[in-house]
Amino acid sequence: MDSLIDLSPLLQLLLLGGLLGCAPLLVLVWRSRGATPTARLRALTLLTLFLTFDLVIFGAFTRLSDSGLGCPDWPGCYGSASPLGAREEIHAAQTAMPTGPVTHGKAWVEMIHRYLASAVGFLILVMCVMSWRLRGSALRQGLPAPSPWWATVTLVWVCMQALSAH
Repeated sequence: MDSLIDLSPLLQLLLLGGLLGCAPLLVLVWRSRGATPTARLRALTLLTLFLTFDLVIFGAFTRLSDSGLGCPDWPGCYGSASPLGAREEIHAAQTAMPTGPVTHGKAWVEMIHRYLASAVGFLILVMCVMSWRLRGSALRQGLPAPSPWWATVTLVWVCMQALSAH
């Protein structure tokens, strides 16, 4: 039986976002190797906040460059995880409307924005897991713990935003 929904572009996007998110995460782990877990969580939170602002700026560029429909379907690009797999479809759309919303350049801008968004989502997920683990560890030791609810609400909010936007 054929599946009604092809999840492979979504899984590929999530995998790429996780890999992209690992790069700043590894730098953070390396730079804070002697820090306390609370300091590491604080550094991850600040890094995620910084990258979120960068994502918003890149999102504005995506919108202002009229690249928001560079790949009209979601999460991929014409059923592929990147514009490389959708060359023929993009070329056909660009040939039909040379100044239209679908061009090779606009497709790459749109997909890079999606890749960056999935990387930030991955960092938010890591931040949520870290905050709950830190809370559990602190409570077992009878120490005060930072609240994990902000990270949890942020994760839920981002997931709801992603679902409602597409």
